[in-house]
Amino acid sequence: MSEEKGPEDRDDANPSGESDQTSPEKPASKGQTPTTGRASSKRNAGKSRSSRQSGKRGPDLGDLSMARLISIAALLLATLVIGVLFFRVMASFFVPLFLAALLVVIFRPLHQAISNRYVGRPRVSSILTTISILLLVLLPAGTIGFVAIAQGIDFYRGIQGDALHQTLDRLRDRLSLDLPKADQFHQLDLALDAIAEPGAMEPFLERMAEAEQLITQLTESLGSSDQITTAENGGAEIDQQLTPAAALLDELTGLKQLAESWGRARESSDSLARQDARSAYKDQHWRVRNAHQEWLRSLLGNSIWSRLTLLANPSESDLRSLITGAQEYIQPRVLPFTQLAGKVMLQTIIDLGILVIAVYFFFADGPSMISSLMRLSPLDESSVRRLLIQFDHTSRAVVLATVLSALAQAALATLGFWACGLDSLVMLFLATAFMSLIPFLGPTVVWGPVAIYLASVEGRWLAALLLVVYCLTVVSTIDNLVRVYVLQGNSQLHPLLALLSVLGGLQVFGPIGILVGPMVVVFLQTLLEILHHERRGLRGETSEGESAELAPLHSGPSIGHSGGDS
Repeated sequence: MSEEKGPEDRDDANPSGESDQTSPEKPASKGQTPTTGRASSKRNAGKSRSSRQSGKRGPDLGDLSMARLISIAALLLATLVIGVLFFRVMASFFVPLFLAALLVVIFRPLHQAISNRYVGRPRVSSILTTISILLLVLLPAGTIGFVAIAQGIDFYRGIQGDALHQTLDRLRDRLSLDLPKADQFHQLDLALDAIAEPGAMEPFLERMAEAEQLITQLTESLGSSDQITTAENGGAEIDQQLTPAAALLDELTGLKQLAESWGRARESSDSLARQDARSAYKDQHWRVRNAHQEWLRSLLGNSIWSRLTLLANPSESDLRSLITGAQEYIQPRVLPFTQLAGKVMLQTIIDLGILVIAVYFFFADGPSMISSLMRLSPLDESSVRRLLIQFDHTSRAVVLATVLSALAQAALATLGFWACGLDSLVMLFLATAFMSLIPFLGPTVVWGPVAIYLASVEGRWLAALLLVVYCLTVVSTIDNLVRVYVLQGNSQLHPLLALLSVLGGLQVFGPIGILVGPMVVVFLQTLLEILHHERRGLRGETSEGESAELAPLHSGPSIGHSGGDS
């Protein structure tokens, strides 16, 4: 006879505490009725429910979920804090790392060709590609930069000496803008400005006497000058010049009388009288200014030509002020590089070393870096792939096409400068290349003033005209040819967005912003397209056209791959 098991024995045999109803029902043993078996099963089920209700099986699910949410929130906060610290640590290396990524994308075909030659030796191919980039790009760029800086320093020193005076003398001779007694004309202009407002009588009378003396001296000097009159018609021209001078002196006499009236009105308590005296003085000074302009026109020609003549003949004080203003504008931007030349040189060497090392590791370990990025990124794999593909396309479309077109324009423009016999060609090349990177400005900002200099200062009108024709027909058209060849149908930024992204990038990132700005705009556009696709996918509205457009997302990015190296 088999021994009959009680409910406690069944519980020991079923440690999970689940009811026997979940397992196939065994036949009743000898001496046990089916009713007794069902009763024991009910007792086991009741005990199991009682055990679950008493909490003996573990913590509550709600408490577990709350604890996990708190843990995730703490993890996100820690990640955010460490991410901010990481950004602050790596921010100073943004420029060399960004340039390294661009060089890797642009020279990836060269790396693939070298990798195909050195199969199974990825480190060797990465080293050879890095050396090639160093010789083809970095060494020539550094040489051009140092030579351009040296020529710029020489040019800056030239405008501090007699070179500026000689240039102005040549300009006045070429345009017939030479003016005798130019300093006295400027002194008279300052004296008339000083008496524009009524004030104390003693300073006013001093300025008034100075103005009258200058008018008399200039009239006598020009009246006896051979530049104004000749033996044939001297009397007529002298009378023509003396009449405006006499009118100007009469207006000054009237201004003196009104100044005395203002002095008496100022001492009185009648505010209306003071206001009338002030208004009358202002009106009379306006008439003095008109008489002064008439006098200048009688001596120098029409109003525009007279002002141009005065501008071409600045006084020594005005010239010093002009040079001082230019120096005050340039020095804060140049002196940090000259005074801290050692620090700048050290930082440049460090950045160059980081760039070279980053280029090598991007080539050697690019695929593994991309795999880690896809694994750790909060975005899904397709979105990361699309961003990487967009970086590859943008680097070629925006960066490569822009830089190559700028270099082509600068090289052709420098060839024209050389044909015209100009100096500082490397500085002009660098300036033309930099301005060619800015939309709607371009190399015209450089070769335009150069043509004006050739025509006005050196008097080489034919050379200036040929330079303008050459730059309009050759330099301006090579830009479109290079872009069409490099882009090969790839989409470009809208001209307005291109201009704003370049200018904004310059303001935020400095010179490197010319390249960073457009890429930021393109990345934002790509993220918005991904977000739009995900939103339509959630709503079940993704069309076949969008699916076809997003097909490259699933083919894997080519950026960072090294032609079989791993």
